[in-house]
Amino acid sequence: MYEFYRLRRNRLLTGVLAGLADKFKWDIWLVRGVFLAILFFTRARMIPVGLYIAASIFLPIKEEMDAERYGSGPRKRKDAEKIDGGGFF
Repeated sequence: MYEFYRLRRNRLLTGVLAGLADKFKWDIWLVRGVFLAILFFTRARMIPVGLYIAASIFLPIKEEMDAERYGSGPRKRKDAEKIDGGGFF
């Protein structure tokens, strides 16, 4: 399916952490808490921020990919050609 993606639903800023939580079927608040713990309690504070910014720029949005793949509106009936002659029997 998709490797990694962002989500529009359940997002606070850009949806990167919501996409990670959806991808791995984790609770969204657990992912946000781990991200904030890494951000505040480690010395390398710019690395998670840089990764978050890069992910928000380069990751696709799942809802847009689904709309491209499956369409965004109601299903449309295809125009079928009429068959001339006989019918069923």
